[in-house]
Amino acid sequence: MFDAIIGVLKTVRDWVIENIPKIITFLEHVLKFFKSLNLDRKKESPFVIEGDLFRKLLRPAPVKGAGIFEAVYDEEFDEIFASRELQSENVDQQTKERLSQGDGMFIAD
Repeated sequence: MFDAIIGVLKTVRDWVIENIPKIITFLEHVLKFFKSLNLDRKKESPFVIEGDLFRKLLRPAPVKGAGIFEAVYDEEFDEIFASRELQSENVDQQTKERLSQGDGMFIAD
């Protein structure tokens, strides 16, 4: 029984390590996510917003130190889809620069 509990704890630990990045990098996390969606540029607008700003706009939530919320807005159906929130210890310089140019939010190109 003790070995089973240790196994579960190791699985949870591995999942956390794999899914919570130390640093959010613009190319690895942001662009890769949007490119994987094969979006229709005529009606779908991907966007990124700082995690803190997103939480202030939507709801209070625990914070890991840094983070972003990325999503796609479908103009035809007036809805947000394919969204995810990434929490990390930091954000890389390129992501910080892109976010600072749009007051914490930008439309991905």
